[in-house]
Amino acid sequence: MKRETIEPLTLREEFRPFRIITSAGVAYDITDPGGLALGKTELFYFFPRSDRSIHIPYNHIATIEEPGTIRKR
Repeated sequence: MKRETIEPLTLREEFRPFRIITSAGVAYDITDPGGLALGKTELFYFFPRSDRSIHIPYNHIATIEEPGTIRKR
């Protein structure tokens, strides 16, 4: 996965949450584009209303699910 795949999802006029699924099978719901920082080789996400954050190297992202394709877990 590359930055160029994720960046357009954050720049939409009307942001729609999406889910990142890592190669380890862990899923993260991205609900706030303001908490997402896209670096050269990895992304950082700061969860709303908490001190929790994650960083995910792009090469560890298996897939991205957008609205309408998100499966219940």
